[in-house]
Amino acid sequence: MAHDLIIRGGTVVDGTGAPPRTADVVIDGDRIVEVGHSEGSARREIDADGLVVTPGFVDIHTHLDAQLAWDPIGSSACWHGVTSVVLGNCGVTFAPVAPGGRQALAEMMESVEDIPAASILQGLSWNWESYG
Repeated sequence: MAHDLIIRGGTVVDGTGAPPRTADVVIDGDRIVEVGHSEGSARREIDADGLVVTPGFVDIHTHLDAQLAWDPIGSSACWHGVTSVVLGNCGVTFAPVAPGGRQALAEMMESVEDIPAASILQGLSWNWESYG
């Protein structure tokens, strides 16, 4: 059976603290099924010799809270290999907020994030008051 994708011969940095190693990464569907030396074949193969292969990074300190409303892929992060982000970790986020607090929150975020309050007020749908 041919795999969907094999990334061959890249320098794998897996995020565990283990030293980098040369390996193949075998992918079927949306799953990594093997990291090592693969004798198998794939419908698509990428020669990663001389390149670094990493899992998607988790950014645990972002300021994407408002941006994700108008940029759902978080382009400023995903362009750098980030696939998951944590929001609201600075003690400030856009939920929970009652309708009467939107202006003050947008103005505060303008001073923190340098995104104009008017853009925040217009860019967010504000159809929530809680995390639920």
